[in-house]
Amino acid sequence: MTDPNYMNFYVERVASDAPVVMACSKACGLALKSDGHPVDDADGYVQITEYTDGFEMGLCIIWPPTAPMPRPQEAVAQTIAHELRQRVLFDIDDASADSGERWILATPDGAASTVDVVEYEDGVGLSGSD
Repeated sequence: MTDPNYMNFYVERVASDAPVVMACSKACGLALKSDGHPVDDADGYVQITEYTDGFEMGLCIIWPPTAPMPRPQEAVAQTIAHELRQRVLFDIDDASADSGERWILATPDGAASTVDVVEYEDGVGLSGSD
């Protein structure tokens, strides 16, 4: 990840703002808010986007440089998957991959594995799952 002030995730199904923000806050160890779930004195923000294809919800967790992220992206994804009880996709830079990135699927049971994805015009999904 080149920008140390945000992380992106794709969640399999849409969920309401409150449980999403609570899951992301727990995963990051930071107080977070969203447009639909305001929190006083939040350290960061969760931008929630719905997609029409593939995984239905995108999460962009943003925090200021003054509140550095205490957890690695994979651990954050695993906690979000566990808390929301659904699968979470994210990508990391990988110079050895043809695309320059590697996609990882985190599952509610705490597992994480490299997967192939399809990038749609409006979303990201698992390769071969359509």
